[in-house]
Amino acid sequence: MQLMTRLDRHFTYFAQVEPRISEALLIPFHVGGEAVGTIWVVAHDPTRQFDAEDARVMTVLGEFAAGAYQALSGALALKAIVATIREPLLVLDGRLRVKTANQSFYDTFQLTPGVTEGRLLQELGSGEWDNTALRAQLEEVLPKENAIENYEIVQHFPALGRRVMLLNARKLRREDNPTGLILLAIEDITARKHTEEELLRSHEESQRFAYVAAHDLRAPLRSSMALLELLERRTESQMEASSRQLLSLVRTNLERLQVLMSDILAYSQIGEAQGATLAPLEDSLQLALTNLQHGIEEAGAEVDCGAFPPLLADRSLMTLVFQNLLGNALKYRAGGTPHIRVAAKRHNREWIVSIADNGPGFNPIYAVIIFEPFKRLQNSDVPGSGIGLATCKRIVERQGGRIWAESVLGGGATFYFTLPDRESAGDAAVV
Repeated sequence: MQLMTRLDRHFTYFAQVEPRISEALLIPFHVGGEAVGTIWVVAHDPTRQFDAEDARVMTVLGEFAAGAYQALSGALALKAIVATIREPLLVLDGRLRVKTANQSFYDTFQLTPGVTEGRLLQELGSGEWDNTALRAQLEEVLPKENAIENYEIVQHFPALGRRVMLLNARKLRREDNPTGLILLAIEDITARKHTEEELLRSHEESQRFAYVAAHDLRAPLRSSMALLELLERRTESQMEASSRQLLSLVRTNLERLQVLMSDILAYSQIGEAQGATLAPLEDSLQLALTNLQHGIEEAGAEVDCGAFPPLLADRSLMTLVFQNLLGNALKYRAGGTPHIRVAAKRHNREWIVSIADNGPGFNPIYAVIIFEPFKRLQNSDVPGSGIGLATCKRIVERQGGRIWAESVLGGGATFYFTLPDRESAGDAAVV
């Protein structure tokens, strides 16, 4: 604060002011430690001098001015920030009254600031935002500091038609507003939802087609197998070696086709089963090992299984995953004794299961395409339909996990898949 007298000596302008100014009290006000303005209080009566009480009142006035400046600056800054966001935004107070909105909101919902700012949310437009469930959630954002994340609502707007929107809301803290404001972000996902529904419908139709095609082809396939067996029995003694070899090749191809039809049926039915049985993941592993016992003994394989987490999963589907991955380790083996290592470890909020072998491995450039249907890296001498890994991928992803493989050609392969840790087990790794 500064007291000045004889201002006409310092400022030419004041020499022309009538009545003459005898004294002036200058009160600067600060925001964030920086002077942003000055209040001038002048006295024209030479017999009236500023005293301590005047100084106290002026100091309070300076504090009010600083607060008003800060509030105005904050409001302007908030408007500038909101205006730069491309998606529709609303800023609401605790009563859900609109403080401000951005241009994207006005353009999207064909409103103007005059019929928006200062109005309650439920009063906007023709009452399209009068949503009881949404209002109940918004009313808890400030007092309970609850955030709203990806809240989906469907609403009909007279000028826009049916719209699907994804809402997110957060408490907006400001120094000039201790109670805070609500920042409501609105994303129009109508087109995206339509695309998702079309994709889902297309997927379901193709899935039904695959099921029907595979199911209907099994009957003529079984008939062909039966006729081939009948032909072999009737002509076995009359056929030459070359003819028997041709019939054997036909039988092999029909058997492969039969396996392929069964695999396509299994693949198309994943995710359709109702009333899945949840069981510890280790149960699925042990069941798969039991199913593969003959192959393990025949290959002389050594299978080492570490401790498994108490994680519940779909027993039938996860048995199929283990059976496919372990079966591949037995089928695609190099010379010597096959060694297979099964382990699990917890990482963040998921469990990572690994199946490692000492087989021939594969070129890592194929680590992605091997999970696509009918993609095989081996020649036709190794039995298989090329659907096993695709089936594993589909099952794991439907359980909320991921699956991938790592390998070095000639150095074995390791297949990994994850499952969400819904039980929140301990952080220690289990191997």
